[in-house]
Amino acid sequence: MKFEEIELSGFGKYPKAKCKVTRPPGIFDINELLKSDSVIPRGLGRSYGDASLNENGVVAETALMNRFISFDESAGIVRCEAGVTYKDLLDTFVIRGWFPAVTPGTKYVTMGGAIASDVHGKNHHKVGSISSFVRSFRILAASGEIIDCSRENNSDLFWATVGGMGLTGFILECEIQLKKITSPYIYNKAIKLGNLDTLFDKIEEFSDNYHYSVAWIDVVAKGSSYGRGILLLGNNAELDELPEKLKKRSQVKYIEKKIAVPFEIPFNALNKMTVSLFNAGIYMTARNTEDYQHYDKYFYPLDFVLDWNHIYSKSGLIQYQLNVPLEKGKESIDKVLKKVVSYGGGSFLAVIKKMGNQEGILSFPFKGYTLSMDFPVKKGTIEMCRELDKIVMEYGGRTYLTKDSILDEITFKQMYSGLWEKWMETKMKYDPENKFTSNLGRRIGLCHY
Repeated sequence: MKFEEIELSGFGKYPKAKCKVTRPPGIFDINELLKSDSVIPRGLGRSYGDASLNENGVVAETALMNRFISFDESAGIVRCEAGVTYKDLLDTFVIRGWFPAVTPGTKYVTMGGAIASDVHGKNHHKVGSISSFVRSFRILAASGEIIDCSRENNSDLFWATVGGMGLTGFILECEIQLKKITSPYIYNKAIKLGNLDTLFDKIEEFSDNYHYSVAWIDVVAKGSSYGRGILLLGNNAELDELPEKLKKRSQVKYIEKKIAVPFEIPFNALNKMTVSLFNAGIYMTARNTEDYQHYDKYFYPLDFVLDWNHIYSKSGLIQYQLNVPLEKGKESIDKVLKKVVSYGGGSFLAVIKKMGNQEGILSFPFKGYTLSMDFPVKKGTIEMCRELDKIVMEYGGRTYLTKDSILDEITFKQMYSGLWEKWMETKMKYDPENKFTSNLGRRIGLCHY
């Protein structure tokens, strides 16, 4: 097995670590990895922080484990290896009338990574996260045993692995339930909203009637425009309701078009002024509309720009995502936004979504509201995020480990109190010597040398 010393990072490019990287093509090679002191699986590295970094240890990328194993055409159940991506699923099955029941905001995520992060999408308030549609998976445990997991078999390991950030073992393959569709289009309704109160009122008003819901928010707007935004609602469009032009397009395979940010911008172009101008431009050009959008434009707008994280320069970014209880959602998010503004911060990728309940032990979602923001790493950013952590904990919320770069052990264990202890029982049962470790796991106290 070949190993290469590489400086790795997550998608946020912060932090970075020197790791020993390999790409096992199959189970026999993965078993060899267990001879190492420590190992962490890595898909396409789309977690933002250090979840798939293992400084001075082994990082096993799943890129070569990307085969489909079986597909039940009548039921929409696909069995595949952990390295299969959302893009692979979309390219293969949309034309056959099936779509992922839950998808994150990028299609460049592997199934193993999706399960380890228990990813959610714009429809969490309706159907939950990916684990709601994971029927089973096979995982290589630290002992070398391959264990079949589902809600019925080895359920403790099943629920510890979904949202477990790769720390319970190496997912080899999984069985996923897809959703039946008749077209690749989404009926999209955009509503321009003038302030934070109206935005929350409209999210509540429309959440029952639309399968997909997300709101973009202008973080830096002031005065009567404070919290203004655009609510984007959607339902899967039926073929017979589409205009004739789109009906014809539905019958041919979709071909992506891309642009790219070819290099890292050598300076930080994102500051309060540029973010304010960008947000004002987005809001001023927005219109109340109803139309049909192809799934690629609706779910994955940022995938259109390859390597868009380059705009944050070499310093990188922190994507801060919080979840707070429903009854205190507006109050707590209002407090968070005001804290961001007090630090002179801002984000041009700020979104709010309503969340439903979730079962995974360390799964991020629970019934409430989530706010996600991008901050360039610069002086004061980490200090600001730690202040946001205090507000989130004050309201009984938590942050998303898949996006995290900065949580310390004390803060994490307060946010996930009563959950991390239960998770640790399963971790010690299946991996008592911490064979599966990562920089994230060590940083927040889920595994120690």
